[in-house]
Amino acid sequence: MTIKAGINIFSVYRELGEDYFGTLRKVAEAGYENIELIGFNMKSFTRYVDEISMESLRDKCREYGLNPIAVHEGAKPGEDLLSNDWDGLIRYYGGIGCERIVLPSVWISNRENTLRAAEQMNQIGRKMKDNGLQFYLHNHAHEFKSIGDETLFDLLLHNTDPSYLKFEVDLAWVIRAGLDPVAVLRKLGDRCDIIHQKDLAAELKGPINILEAAELEGDDMSNPFEAYQKYVGPGDFVDLGTGQFDFAGVYEQIRSMGHVRYALVENEGESADKFASIRQDLAQIQSFIVAGQEV
Repeated sequence: MTIKAGINIFSVYRELGEDYFGTLRKVAEAGYENIELIGFNMKSFTRYVDEISMESLRDKCREYGLNPIAVHEGAKPGEDLLSNDWDGLIRYYGGIGCERIVLPSVWISNRENTLRAAEQMNQIGRKMKDNGLQFYLHNHAHEFKSIGDETLFDLLLHNTDPSYLKFEVDLAWVIRAGLDPVAVLRKLGDRCDIIHQKDLAAELKGPINILEAAELEGDDMSNPFEAYQKYVGPGDFVDLGTGQFDFAGVYEQIRSMGHVRYALVENEGESADKFASIRQDLAQIQSFIVAGQEV
């Protein structure tokens, strides 16, 4: 299976909050065709579905030659998953031809709330499937907290229906949690056909699982934003190919597995020119996804 490159436009969330359609145009000019949208304006903390009509977004994507393969959407971190207007999101994103809705994060910390989240994601995923869309979960580091001989991520995997929930694996977050991303991809198999690609700063030392670190420090982990702000900084991430990620080794194995369809850049680092950075990121990721495969 040929892997296609793309971008999650959280990479340019500041620019997006200032000039949404102008930013989409610049993303297209940087060479991207496949994009993953985001649901929240990170400048105003409002929702784009409340600010931009479905028709105008659909038409601009067509004008710029952009293919919205997915969107990060759903309940705000820490909120009950079922409190979200999933029917409205299905109508809106289905209307622009976006077939995948990805939950950007689920705030779980123990067996009980993980099993509850799994039950709710099954309900949401069934609704998506009934309406011709596919539901996904995007990971960070905290889902890999150990409970006994398994992790919270394992609990989610084993207690969700494969036809209702797929996984969008963020390779860098898996590494930060102290796991091997290739092993996680092998475990998921065809339940993961989209991956996120960041690069980790070379000077970044050792893994950190946010929940486990917080427990050691005696921190209150009720607010996920505060948790990640304490333990993660923008300097942790750099432009692709300038950090410690083993692109050649990891992508050789990803290509051999054959179930990943999209590799999406997510550039969370700071740079003087974000559009130059994501242009370079595209060249970097394309050099590895096309190695050994027909373009």
